[in-house]
Amino acid sequence: MSSIWTKLIPVAVLGLASLYNNPYPLLNRFGGRVLDLQPNNDHLGHGALNNDKCWTFPVGKASCGYPETRNVFYPPLARHDTVSAKTYREYFLKYDIKSNSTVPLVIEGLDASHDLILHGIDLFIPKDDKSRIYMFAVNHARTGSEILLFSHKIGSDVLTFVRSFKHSSIKTPNAVAATSLDSFFITNDHYFWGGFLGGVLRKFENKFGPWKWASDVVHCSAAGSRLDCKTVSPTHSHPSANGALLIDDGKVLLVNDVVKGTTTFYDVDPVSKELTVKQEVRLGAAADNLSEIPGSGDIAVCVFPDVMRLIGRLTGDNLLKTDFKGEAAVLRLVKKNNYQPEVLYWDDGSLITVLTGAAVDPVTRRLIAGGVAERHFIVCDISGVNL
Repeated sequence: MSSIWTKLIPVAVLGLASLYNNPYPLLNRFGGRVLDLQPNNDHLGHGALNNDKCWTFPVGKASCGYPETRNVFYPPLARHDTVSAKTYREYFLKYDIKSNSTVPLVIEGLDASHDLILHGIDLFIPKDDKSRIYMFAVNHARTGSEILLFSHKIGSDVLTFVRSFKHSSIKTPNAVAATSLDSFFITNDHYFWGGFLGGVLRKFENKFGPWKWASDVVHCSAAGSRLDCKTVSPTHSHPSANGALLIDDGKVLLVNDVVKGTTTFYDVDPVSKELTVKQEVRLGAAADNLSEIPGSGDIAVCVFPDVMRLIGRLTGDNLLKTDFKGEAAVLRLVKKNNYQPEVLYWDDGSLITVLTGAAVDPVTRRLIAGGVAERHFIVCDISGVNL
């Protein structure tokens, strides 16, 4: 028996060493890695466009964070230091497009000890009360991620906490798209959240991916006595679901995918909320958030023309290095052309590198854009664009 083990142990060690050095053949065949990705560099080196009449406002985007906090704790970036940051309480900033000024919103009703580490947001306007809007916000608390609901009276500087939505299916939320005051879609952009043991699995996910199974779209409803959540996206449809947007009175959900570089249009089943692919638009770049342009129904999509520079900026202490630049762009999916993309804004990163959210106001002809790891947001005069 000992002679058998003497022969088998070296073979086993050799096999494990081979697997460690080159695990991809096994992971490709049995692990569910994505193998058929197309290059997403169509807009690399595009050249400056609509970036010459821009100005900046200090801080972050509409939901504002501190880069120093996010450098140590920000689960979407696999950063989970729960003790070193000076604060784990971020804030919301309101930009008045008419006066071209900003004001921080006063938060009422949310306990001062409650973490506020923000990500995606969505606004819901009730049909029976046009004086008030509701904000759904992805919050990455140190105790786990959740969706927070706030109420805001238009014209005030107050944001009132309404409630929190927590569920095991809300595990790595990126974006939220509200369907009512007690129901919404979210995208999970990873499979593993992180933390202690989960940190090992998240590192594995990041190192050896992308994975077909890593991401999904979830619908949640609190219409009953409890919060019910379920995956509604087709199996293996998103290796990295990101931004989400409801259009056509909630009949169609748009979901961006960073890895695939696509915007997928889904028909929403009115009862089950299950999603069926209606159309997939290839963007030619890694995609983040998106918004609808009022009037035309065109879609503004934030993309990263140079993914490697983006990864470099988000890695290690480079997150805080504003001189570490990478190209940033906003595409417009033109509705009358079946949502074919065209470049609306492009910059070499001098204004913003990690451009993750943008909105277009066709009345003032301004583009407002910010980033999840930036110290300011920008406002650009795009009056020369036919909107």
